[in-house]
Amino acid sequence: MHINDLSTYSWLKITQADVFKGFRDEDGKFKQEITSDVRGLLSLYEASYLGIPDENVLDEAKIFARSHLHKLLYKAESTTITSHQLSRALELPSHWRIRRSEARWHIEQYKDTEGMDPAVLELAMLDFNMVQLVYQTDLEDLNRWWKELALTEKLEFARDRLNESFLWGVSLIQEPQFSYCRKIMSKLVCLINAVDDVYDVYGSPDELQLFTAAILRWDAEELDELPEYMKICFMAVYNTANELAYYTIKQQGFNCLPYLKQAWKEQCRLYLEEANTFHNVGFDQTFEEYLDHGWNTVASSIVLIHTYAASGETLTKEAFEYLTNYPKLTRWEATVARLTNDLATSKVHFN
Repeated sequence: MHINDLSTYSWLKITQADVFKGFRDEDGKFKQEITSDVRGLLSLYEASYLGIPDENVLDEAKIFARSHLHKLLYKAESTTITSHQLSRALELPSHWRIRRSEARWHIEQYKDTEGMDPAVLELAMLDFNMVQLVYQTDLEDLNRWWKELALTEKLEFARDRLNESFLWGVSLIQEPQFSYCRKIMSKLVCLINAVDDVYDVYGSPDELQLFTAAILRWDAEELDELPEYMKICFMAVYNTANELAYYTIKQQGFNCLPYLKQAWKEQCRLYLEEANTFHNVGFDQTFEEYLDHGWNTVASSIVLIHTYAASGETLTKEAFEYLTNYPKLTRWEATVARLTNDLATSKVHFN
């Protein structure tokens, strides 16, 4: 059942209405006694960020909870929830943060909590340290791969963002047992950055045509026309995709290479289209035109396809076809990624 099914949407609306009925008085307003339950008020505030369009009750809950949490913060009335917890929640909802990095913060907070259980604290610290060790091992493996690849040595203009790429992997694939998937995602983000820089920063229009044609052919024996730096870039993409396909065949007998190839072909086609648009007309486009094209070029689809292939889940043709058809959920996520990415980029460019 998908999020855009009418039955799912109706169920969510009915459930939401039932849940919040108990928090309202006869006039439909939120009960004032809720404000005395600080933890409950904080939970209500966090939940208000999980709404979907036209859920007015959650918008009202957010305004109500935020207003009273600010009052509690200024008056410092709470002893069970510190002002640090309140200010942190008001700054950014906890489910928007990276869970594993938040674990360290919560451990430090729990140390000073009244009624702290030493056994729980010890287990939390042990879990945190064990997972950190897994992450460190992952990063060591990635460092070896990145040095052997030598991509940024040959492509001096390209971003050298291994650590930042690994943070993407850790942010989205946090459980320690998914090391392979986390590393594949980190590798993919590194490669996407490099390929994006080829199209955005360095390649001439003619060179970009040649590189895109090479990706579309997907033949490592037909690279003679490419400049040296593009040969290196092509082989990095080619070998990483083949490595993942070999893994899925070995683990499940499922050949995912056709889907990986198609994802790269589509991504490079979009990059070329974007580069041609820039060379021909510059940035002269409406906001609607920018969004219509921008969600595609942010590379969310190619990341999802590779991550699914490496996930260890039972791979199916139907799931790959669903991902390659750009479902609405993927488009929404990609639009958010494009806007946040460009907001950060614009701050760098204009400061």
